[in-house]
Amino acid sequence: MATLSSLSDRLRTEIGDLGKSFVWQTTATGDTNRYLLPYSPVDAINMVITVNGVDISTTVDVEETTGYMTFDTAPESGDTIVAAGTYFRYFTITEIEQFVCDAFEQHTANHADSYGRAVVLDSLPGLEEYPVVVYASTLALYTLATDASFDIDITAPDGVTIPRSERYRQLMQMIDVRKQQYKEICSLLGIGLYKIDVFSFRRISKTTNRYVPIYIPMEVDDRSMPQRAQIPIPSYGSGIAPSAVPTKDLLAYQGDSFTAILDFPDSFDVTLYTWEAKISQQLGSATHLAEFTIDFVDGADDQLQISLTSEQTDALPNKSYWDIQGTLIADTTQVKTYLRGALITTTQAAE
Repeated sequence: MATLSSLSDRLRTEIGDLGKSFVWQTTATGDTNRYLLPYSPVDAINMVITVNGVDISTTVDVEETTGYMTFDTAPESGDTIVAAGTYFRYFTITEIEQFVCDAFEQHTANHADSYGRAVVLDSLPGLEEYPVVVYASTLALYTLATDASFDIDITAPDGVTIPRSERYRQLMQMIDVRKQQYKEICSLLGIGLYKIDVFSFRRISKTTNRYVPIYIPMEVDDRSMPQRAQIPIPSYGSGIAPSAVPTKDLLAYQGDSFTAILDFPDSFDVTLYTWEAKISQQLGSATHLAEFTIDFVDGADDQLQISLTSEQTDALPNKSYWDIQGTLIADTTQVKTYLRGALITTTQAAE
């Protein structure tokens, strides 16, 4: 099972950015609360910092990229400061994890697992871990190449030349090699950004100017509700209407009862409203598939509990849409939608 930590470690191995331990000691001068480590970037979370043998790691702010340590109060003159931890050659832990997350999201974009669910790190097949790491290394090398692009060649009067731009050219060559490696793996295995997908052209009715819906093919013995293909609709150059309604996606399991707690701002009293929450198969549909049961949460006036019965979830498609509206009890003309989102229903395995 892939984890963000395991993929990050493999990425560091690929780009030669393995962590190295260090122990640094200095004597406080008493006139400053900032000290610069001779190592960077560093792992600030796991660094241990002591003053005269007392661990004060939680009270020291460490800048991971530069190695600066900032104490809450300046250590007194003569105090012994000791810092121990791990430093890296190129990137901080946050940067490495960001490369992995970006590569994973792009590698698995618009792809689903065998159950029709979005692929997450926990469900990433072991065969695809290495391609994700290769693609993440490409993103990391692009960052290094951007930094190297600011270096220029140096030519001395005596004819000595320092080709500093050579590092940029070498990085770009390595990027091309890595990109080709990722493309070759994905093309041979049929995964990632080079996976061959099968699509259907959308048809528009000439009489109604509406799209003709496309449904995902189903197995012959599958008796669940047909699932409409969620195909992005082009804007045709039209402006996108803004929306101030927050979104919250919900996850349910087909055939099981479902309960969720909705949190509202602390200053908002949900007991002053009457609520209704409905589920539709498509956005803007006038037909509703089901309606949530809504209850107040004991002791909390900023939370609502919504629930569905097992019979209701059993009849839901894999993806539907929901929203919740509140009507002010003191003034029933004030009606507002406070939350909306997708309701993802995991299909139950056939018995």
